Amino acid sequence: MLAAPWLPAHAEILDDLYSVSVPYTGDNEAAFRQAMRDVLVRVTGRGDAPELENLAPLVAGASRYVKSFRRAPGGMLAVSFDGPAIEDAVDASGLAFWDNQRPVTLVWLALDRGGDRRALVSSSDTSAEKSRVDADAERRGLPLVWPDAGDDLVRAMQEAWSGNQDALRDSARRYGADGVLIGRARLSAPGRFDVNWTFSSPGADGSASGDLEAGPALAAERYAGVYAARGAAQRTDQVVTVTGIASLEGYASAMRTLAKLPPVRGVAVDEVTPDGVSFRVHVRGDPGSLHQAIQRDGRLQAVDSGRLIYALQP
Repeated sequence: MLAAPWLPAHAEILDDLYSVSVPYTGDNEAAFRQAMRDVLVRVTGRGDAPELENLAPLVAGASRYVKSFRRAPGGMLAVSFDGPAIEDAVDASGLAFWDNQRPVTLVWLALDRGGDRRALVSSSDTSAEKSRVDADAERRGLPLVWPDAGDDLVRAMQEAWSGNQDALRDSARRYGADGVLIGRARLSAPGRFDVNWTFSSPGADGSASGDLEAGPALAAERYAGVYAARGAAQRTDQVVTVTGIASLEGYASAMRTLAKLPPVRGVAVDEVTPDGVSFRVHVRGDPGSLHQAIQRDGRLQAVDSGRLIYALQP
């Protein structure tokens, strides 16, 4: 039951899967529908999710799932949705659900602007091309890192254009990344690039040709195929015992820790003993997901993981 699935080694936690910002032209309903499309792509990793028969009604009736919205800088509207309702709809559709622990991706993007003007995009770059890639990755919930300006960008650019890109792929660990996305972009029209993308990560490789946004799309879809939870529609109640609770503050800390774990949908006290508290935890997804989430969180130390017994860290 507690066998671990593929887990990102350098995961970042997204604060809220269900809050996005979209362009606003004065039509709330249109903005809500676009925001719902973005959320469905984000939580499934699939670009076609909003058009699927079982999920299209969420887009059409997006306003019913809105919890809050507000105007945001740059002509945007920030929209927050009812997360559990969306999760239930994704479960019912049969799609795997991608939670808020997201792998980090290193991007090597070599641009050929014509006239022998080639450059590699770095972390300090302020170009429109980098902004487009960053914006689409953020929309998909995909954390990115870019090479440092102090790196050997000339050599890296040559490697990106060559057929041998092993050194670029091997740099993932150095940048604290789980995967590497390499793009070779040629200017095809003013402001338009045709890009050949390759992606590499443990258990997930692929390639695609398209525009600048095709890179984040490729990485997100490949990651989702590895990390998205199967059997997410399951709901189980499990008893977690936390020892070392000697005060009301310790009890509150253990309760908060369990309640904030991604697969947890409810926590209640089951039994109080002299040396700890047993909590009945309502869990979404595979039964093993609770133990895995506790491990990743790190605030409870395993005493007997098979019986879900943990010690509260001082």
